[in-house]
Amino acid sequence: MSFPEVTDANLLNVRMKNVANQVYLCIRKDKQGKPILSTKTLHSEVDPDVDFSLYYYTSAEAGETKMVLPVHQNTKFCFSMTPSKEIQISSLVRKSDGNELDGELEDPMHFERADNRFFYIWKSGDNYALEAMDGEHRYYFLSLDDSNRIELKEVPDLNYPEETLFRIDEIHINSS
Repeated sequence: MSFPEVTDANLLNVRMKNVANQVYLCIRKDKQGKPILSTKTLHSEVDPDVDFSLYYYTSAEAGETKMVLPVHQNTKFCFSMTPSKEIQISSLVRKSDGNELDGELEDPMHFERADNRFFYIWKSGDNYALEAMDGEHRYYFLSLDDSNRIELKEVPDLNYPEETLFRIDEIHINSS
């Protein structure tokens, strides 16, 4: 299993809206206070549940921007692909004691190699498809089913169905 080297990190603050279902990706807390990956409609202009930092990387081998790491701004959680090709969330906290909720955060601006938290990004018209990386399997794209459940969908012909496409809107964060 091999992941590509990455260089030239850049950052945008974004919201990601699914084209087919018109809902935003979000990370919110469940009844026990545990972060979960979910979707929601936007009812106000300010909603930290849907705000992500999208780190863009250049492939060291190809010399072009082709990978992203979406990090939820409020929780510092990101998505990753499991060995069973499912989507999960994981923290940027270094796991020094096995606890991924407390501790020092990794800095995505200094990553040198992609891992299963990264996605290849593909443009389709005005929208984007995010292909999960696990170093072995290809053609598994972040997608929403009819119930707005987030999943990875296999799309081997790269003819992206709308449920795998996201509108990525840049947001401007006030630092006051």
